[in-house]
Amino acid sequence: MRIESGQVAVVTGAGQGIGAAFAAELTARGVAVVLLDLAAEAVRRTASELGERAIAVTGDVSDPAVLTALAEQTLDRFGRVDLVINNAGVRGSGEPVWEMPAEQWDRVIGVNLLGVVNGIRAFVPHLIEAGSGHVVNVASLAGLSGAPRQSAYAASKHAVVAVSEILAAELSQVGAAVGVTVACPGFVDTPLVADLLAAPDAEPGSEIYESLARGLPAGRSVEEFLAQMRGLVDTAIPAPTAAERILRAVENDELYALPNGDLEDTARDRAQRVLNALGNRAE
Repeated sequence: MRIESGQVAVVTGAGQGIGAAFAAELTARGVAVVLLDLAAEAVRRTASELGERAIAVTGDVSDPAVLTALAEQTLDRFGRVDLVINNAGVRGSGEPVWEMPAEQWDRVIGVNLLGVVNGIRAFVPHLIEAGSGHVVNVASLAGLSGAPRQSAYAASKHAVVAVSEILAAELSQVGAAVGVTVACPGFVDTPLVADLLAAPDAEPGSEIYESLARGLPAGRSVEEFLAQMRGLVDTAIPAPTAAERILRAVENDELYALPNGDLEDTARDRAQRVLNALGNRAE
């Protein structure tokens, strides 16, 4: 897909972070953007900063009716939609799997996974009918690997990767000229991960430091963890850089976009363990 002036894009989770960066890059290319976010003030501010090509809508992506109404509003206003970016996401809390509250699972899955599914259900039929377009589902490197205390988040992002792969296969199966890209960024400098980016500077006695001390497994020091975190934080990229790299993958019709590359080979190591297990299967 070539992104160009006159097209129309929809971006969820567009009040700040990568979503706002997508909107800024697209409007700079002459694309009209419809921005959805649950934070009304933030999304209105983002739209006002981008000018007349940007429209702000408030709503929760976990509600299917919100995405259905968004599709209707977009088509009524512009008569077309070319690019759908399902970006809205939440991190959730950081307990072990057995301590994660049920309401946290519900919220994380509702936004991160079902928000993507709701966007697909609302917009993909219109893209198929138009015979063109592209869907971007924003997952995470956590969707290709995983780490302790991110069970709900990683599960939701793994599911987004799977849904994206299946969506691409299904569109190909019916001969639809609609592309799919699943974006798996690592650390991006956004408010969503501001506390993680600040963690390496935590001082003994601070809330972050003491929280880490309580949560780390026996035998692992906070200083060791913070040293590892410093290396990961150094890989963080600005939101506009992530957005530009993901949109480049869209234009190249790439299914996977990893704007940070891999972090400490976590995705590669997981894939290798799966390959090793396949190689060890009983004959």
